[in-house]
Amino acid sequence: MITKFKKIFQHPFVRNVATLQIGSFGASLVQGLVGIIIARLLQPQLYGVYSLAFGLASLLVLIVSMGLSDAVTTIVGESYAREDTKATHGAFMFSARMMIIIGALSLGAIIYAPKISLYFYNNPQIGWYASILVIAGFISSTFFNFSSLALQVTGNIKKMSLLGLADQVVRSGLSLLFVFLGFGILGSVTGHLIGTIIIFFISVIIWRTIKRNHSIFPSLRDFANKIWDAELKKYFKFSAWIALDKNIAALYGILPILMIGLYVSAADISYFKISFAYINLALSLLGPISVLLNVEFPKLKVTEIKQLRNTFLRVSLYSLGLSMLLTGGAIVVSPIALRILYGQSFLPGLKYVFGLFIYGGFLGIGVALGPMWRAINKVKISIIINAVTLGVGIPTGLYLIRHFGIWGGILMISAWFTISHLISFFYLLVHLKNRINRVL
Repeated sequence: MITKFKKIFQHPFVRNVATLQIGSFGASLVQGLVGIIIARLLQPQLYGVYSLAFGLASLLVLIVSMGLSDAVTTIVGESYAREDTKATHGAFMFSARMMIIIGALSLGAIIYAPKISLYFYNNPQIGWYASILVIAGFISSTFFNFSSLALQVTGNIKKMSLLGLADQVVRSGLSLLFVFLGFGILGSVTGHLIGTIIIFFISVIIWRTIKRNHSIFPSLRDFANKIWDAELKKYFKFSAWIALDKNIAALYGILPILMIGLYVSAADISYFKISFAYINLALSLLGPISVLLNVEFPKLKVTEIKQLRNTFLRVSLYSLGLSMLLTGGAIVVSPIALRILYGQSFLPGLKYVFGLFIYGGFLGIGVALGPMWRAINKVKISIIINAVTLGVGIPTGLYLIRHFGIWGGILMISAWFTISHLISFFYLLVHLKNRINRVL
């Protein structure tokens, strides 16, 4: 077993996953600890408002950004593997031009956010807080995303991991500082905005360094001079489907807080939020696997199509086992962990942690789904599966929440993720087998 483990760890992809997991876990740990301290400072009532503001901001950023970052990741992953400078430039120019459109849409989101929160939650302040976070989200979608992608495709996983960690440390640190100084929720969201601006300038410096070492990427001058020459039509058709797929999938994580907030008090939202965040913190080690597969699968499709299905199956099953282990461990220690981390005032949320086992346990089976759908250009099927799941799941979920409160929301979340992931997983296994047989 030790020999087999050493052999597995010698694989470049496994080493990259481990490297990114360290950075990702560090970033998640920082985010989690800061969230815990902020929850203690704000207490359940204000923390519920804080959670709704972040949920609304996430939804608005998702809508205006159109999920383009993952689409460009797939394009750049393939063009870099082919050493195609023109295609790589074209992908980044397309992304940069779309950022201008996203910036204009962000202004609209900022204007309407207070009205949306007033209508649904009878509190316009939630919308004002969300507006600040929307601005931060737009800034983050530019050179921070560009530099992270360039580091990933060039194999600089350590630097990519450090950049992600720095982003979380700076934003979360400033957010916590302003709350600690007494500025409350406004201080928290302002800290995120200032932190994002700082990371933006750091990312620009990193991009210039990457360009000096890898001529395949566009320079800052190219972004300024060639952005309007970007071929929108060429990339948009492919990107639009990927973006729609990503956006629908992201709704699975955003909607529960917003839907539960329609029927329960701010304090009850806090109890659900900490239990949900606690399980997700334990599962944060899964995130880097999916990130790296966004580049790994397109490369395999180009160079080793026969290995694509085997890699997908192994990664999915290993991730399923890991998610079961992580979720089970987190639940076992939760009575002690939540008491120490959040304090006595948040203990009413402990019971919800146990209810999230199915959600957390089966989450690992979905780690490789998004990257694979994009790699084989079958995102339309993923959209259909997720759209049908949400089309049935949202009204059913609202009924469950209205009659059973947070427990109804937990049942809703567990069903959404488990059903959609299992259907997608088995569909892809069959499709990949048939595809490889045709090649052979």
